[in-house]
Amino acid sequence: MEPIKMSTKGQVIIPVRIRKRYGLKKGEKLVITDENGYIKIIPGTKLADLCGSVKLDMKAVRKQIEEMRKEDRY
Repeated sequence: MEPIKMSTKGQVIIPVRIRKRYGLKKGEKLVITDENGYIKIIPGTKLADLCGSVKLDMKAVRKQIEEMRKEDRY
């Protein structure tokens, strides 16, 4: 654990070794949360990281879309 200082504007500097470990770059979006007395800074999820994370039954999805379309046609 490394102590860091907060500026008068509330800004903190994430140490280089941590930025490198998590691949953080200038301008990257981060999420900050307050959980159980701890402040957590979490890297934002990149869309590419989500690819393949959800498996869909495309036949079922198409069937549901067709059913919804039929309901809209009176």
